[in-house]
Amino acid sequence: MNILVYSGDGTSRTSLIHTVNSLRSLVGQHYDVMKIDATGLLTEPWEDSTSLLVIPGGRDLPFTRDLNGATNDRIRNYVHSGGRFFGICAGAYYGSDRISFELGRSLEVRGPRELKFFAGECRGAVYPGFVYESESGANAVGIDLNQEVFSRTQQQQQGQGQDTGLDFAETKVYFNGGGYFVDADKYPGTTVLAWYKNDPTQIEPDSQGLKAAMIACQVGQGLAVLSGVHPEYNATHLDARNPEYGPQPNVVNRLMEREHERRLFLRSVLAKMGLIVAPPEPAQAVVAAVNGATGIQLPPGAIPGVPLITPLFLASVQPSYTAELTRSLLGLANGQGQIQEVNDTFQLVPSLQHSIPVYNPTTPATAPGLEQEEGEEKITKNIVLCADAPPPTTMTPEFNMAHFFQHLELTRQQVLTSNAAYRFSNKLSFGNSLLYGQVVTSTQTMLDKNFGLCQKLPNGFVCSATIQVSGRGRGRNSWISPPGCLQFSMVLRHPVKAVHASAVFVQYLVALAVVESVCSLPGYEDLPLRLKWPNDIYAEAPLDHPSQAQAATATATPKMIKIGGVLVNSNFDGSEFLLVIGCGVNATNPNPTTSINHLIRYHNKITGKNLALFSQETLLAHILVKFENLHRQFLGGDGTGFAQFEQMYYRRWLHSDALVTLTTMTPHRRVRIKGVSLDYGLLRTVAVDDQGRDLAGEEEYRLQPDGNSFDMLKGLISQKA
Repeated sequence: MNILVYSGDGTSRTSLIHTVNSLRSLVGQHYDVMKIDATGLLTEPWEDSTSLLVIPGGRDLPFTRDLNGATNDRIRNYVHSGGRFFGICAGAYYGSDRISFELGRSLEVRGPRELKFFAGECRGAVYPGFVYESESGANAVGIDLNQEVFSRTQQQQQGQGQDTGLDFAETKVYFNGGGYFVDADKYPGTTVLAWYKNDPTQIEPDSQGLKAAMIACQVGQGLAVLSGVHPEYNATHLDARNPEYGPQPNVVNRLMEREHERRLFLRSVLAKMGLIVAPPEPAQAVVAAVNGATGIQLPPGAIPGVPLITPLFLASVQPSYTAELTRSLLGLANGQGQIQEVNDTFQLVPSLQHSIPVYNPTTPATAPGLEQEEGEEKITKNIVLCADAPPPTTMTPEFNMAHFFQHLELTRQQVLTSNAAYRFSNKLSFGNSLLYGQVVTSTQTMLDKNFGLCQKLPNGFVCSATIQVSGRGRGRNSWISPPGCLQFSMVLRHPVKAVHASAVFVQYLVALAVVESVCSLPGYEDLPLRLKWPNDIYAEAPLDHPSQAQAATATATPKMIKIGGVLVNSNFDGSEFLLVIGCGVNATNPNPTTSINHLIRYHNKITGKNLALFSQETLLAHILVKFENLHRQFLGGDGTGFAQFEQMYYRRWLHSDALVTLTTMTPHRRVRIKGVSLDYGLLRTVAVDDQGRDLAGEEEYRLQPDGNSFDMLKGLISQKA
């Protein structure tokens, strides 16, 4: 499941970065934390895959300009139907019924707002001195916490599972221009989570009672949390030298004293919203980061809770392949052994016996320690050349490279001996060389955005990782991936002259290979893995999965949930397309959706079978062997191209004869999905009448994968202009 953070116009860059980093730190092992803009919120089918939508601080007026109308309708319906919303500062103003901001000043903003999650008024700024794009109005403000919500004793009495109770009743957090929620305790369905401490410097200092700083609003079946303060701001990532923070001890110094409490408070808020949170960090670890200002425990630019980039290890199924590849890489390197590419710099480390350099993320000069959106991309990445054998598992504890190569050769031999149709199995090469890192930025970016390096890599070269901190999906999507997801990128050289085998079908073949690599094995045929056109891998959630609660008790069909996807980037290189195929599939971790191994365990439970689970190494080997065979058949196959896989593909996909609505046509047009065109891989549909019968004489509607937004499981297709 995703956590979406709004990044459109009006969002403060600094607030956006703090929000994304804090969420990745606290919940990134269970959810994909992704940014989304106004276009994405309006056109993409994000609701069913989203656990939380966040609008961070910034300017409220651009939000109203870009989101009013249809987009706000979708956001409101999402929350009413059980979704979660977190509005911070400007996002909290925006989530209220009306706003009163800086009345009587040049910055004055007032008026109604559409979301209306809080039925009253958000009024601010609570403390004077606010200036856009400045820290002049920043403050370390005290807040009193609602002990009926957050106290550890209260949690124990309620028998809550996650350890999120707090042993403190007040703390300090960052503030810059936020409001308070007028008479919040008088509105039904609204719970005050925290109040501003009384302070004569606040607006309306003589008003009765405390001003609500953070509230939770029940909205239909969902929940909206609105915060006038910034609990997501990490004090260790603020620049205490900035004179706008005032004289010493300044705002940053005062926040540093309560940093551990701030982190525990935000963690508890997220848990109260129903999210799965990371275990609490020991206080001494946070103190080390605060004093870290030494950087011994946590290097500059590192984000607490987000793993540091680790070395990449290059090895091959045979030492001769590594030697040949090493010569190619050395040809790209300078005298210091560095390959300086367009997007990344790579440091070649000659062997496992050589020391591995340590590099820190680049950080903005104005805010030491605050990660830039591309900061980790700019870390110099070490490539350790393993000439004779893969590295020991002490260096790659999450992935045994030697076992992968053993499984790769074994799988090739099994396929060759069991099915004569796979006549290429004794010459297969995909996966012969592997570049693995336990924690990387993005396997896809490292190959696709560094064209000079990619040109030197052999066909079928694979880059794999256990954790990606800036993984790439379709469009503008990015995320931090949790362990247990098999994720890899591969270089594929696809000949231009193969006109019968259009490169557009490669994404279909990769997705098909993932499903077939599992479901074509003896005993695994009935595992409910499916393809969602054009490039997603879905599974029927087991009935012991939380998403199936309704289906198990009603007549609803079993819920299909996404467990993987494919991304293909294309470059042209002479007589061939140089493709970089990215693939991620949840192999072993049941969070945030389900996994292949979860499906197998459930299948064993209900059938009495004892099918073996997959490891990351075995699953990758099976996928590569299956895909290489499919691709070679695709290029050959007596010129029949994708036609030879049509029936195999339709047997696995979700959409045969499905009825969907083209929502951007006026009037909307109801159509039936007939299949995929064999020339360009377009979705073939025909118009139907009110009873779902095909209309005679109607032309086919053909839809492009990258030109449409799809929510076909809900029967909707939005054809983009």
